[in-house]
Amino acid sequence: MKRGLCALLLLGALALSTRSQGAPMTLEDLVRSAGTILAGRVLDVREERHPRYPYLIVTRVTLAVERTFKGGAGASSRRFTFRQIGGLTRFRILDLPGYRVGEELVLFLYPESAYGLTSPVGGMAGKFRLFVDPQTNRRVVVNEFDALLSSQRLAARSERGLMEYETFALRVAHMASALR
Repeated sequence: MKRGLCALLLLGALALSTRSQGAPMTLEDLVRSAGTILAGRVLDVREERHPRYPYLIVTRVTLAVERTFKGGAGASSRRFTFRQIGGLTRFRILDLPGYRVGEELVLFLYPESAYGLTSPVGGMAGKFRLFVDPQTNRRVVVNEFDALLSSQRLAARSERGLMEYETFALRVAHMASALR
């Protein structure tokens, strides 16, 4: 009973800490709040029990890292694994994004907690999908929070809320290096 109550309290506290604070986050907010920013392809996604706290269900995500913009000491081997609170189906936290094997993305992750957990900054705002636009044949990024992109007024942003990846990557790299 004690373990179950502790797990629920911890889960609730972590869920509340991952919620965005009402106003849309800007790209600068994401970069500033992130401990790790990287681009890569999802290699593995699995629901499991936390290795140190077996009463916690987590989603473990492993990426093949294409580029590290900030942090990501564990990405030196070109693979990066992180654990996000909540499972794929059990104890899923709706404010946090899901992941699919093969998906290419740019992630802005909070610094890892004392529990070895992290999640994208601002929940869904911290996950950008990366793909080739069939109309232009160029790599682009898109975020479900279109307000984030439109607030940046970048020249590469199109009417459809897409941004060319290279322009986005240069902007993120510049912001991250300015914070060092």
